[in-house]
Parts: sequence; C-alpha cells; structure tokens
Amino acid sequence: MRPAMISSVSLSSLVSGLGVQSRVVETAAANIANATTGDYESARGQVVSRPLQGAAYVPLPPEGEVDLGREVVNLALAKHSYTAMARAYSSIAETEKRGLDALA
Repeated sequence: MRPAMISSVSLSSLVSGLGVQSRVVETAAANIANATTGDYESARGQVVSRPLQGAAYVPLPPEGEVDLGREVVNLALAKHSYTAMARAYSSIAETEKRGLDALA
C-alpha cells in the first residue's frame, strides 16, 4: 500500500502563513519602536486568506497613535500562530519522510 503524500497546496499555505506572521511581528515591532516618535502614525495591516495560495498580509493606511496594548496582543497572537504553523509543518515533514522511507 502506498502512503498518501501531503499536497503542495497545504505546504505552501503553511509557509505563507509563517511569512504573514513574520510581517505581523515586524509591524508591531516598528510601532512599538516608534511609539514615542513625534508625528509617527501606527502602521497596520490585515491578514487575509487566499484560496489555494495561503495567507497574505495586506498593509492598511496608518491610523494615528500607537496603542501599545494592541501591539503586545498582536505580538502574542503572532507568536502562537507561528509556533502552531511551524509545528504543523514539522509534523508534515516527518510524515512525508516516514512515507518515503516506507517506499524505499
């Protein structure tokens, strides 16, 4: 019996999700670093899902002063999302390896 391989769409969705969470962290970090800079407007973006392509980060217009509480929440959510996706990717890689080893 031949094991089923994970689709490339699943893997590319996970990889795009990892990239998106990195962008969320970069945005939050920039906002925190510039919170006390005069005339700095808080950068923001939105995570969107694209069918068969994975996730994307869409920059939105600046929105005024930095809300440090929101930035800390964004960092925490991005960390947990990134960790979950990295674990899923690792699990898929291990499953694929076992499947290929079984074929050998």
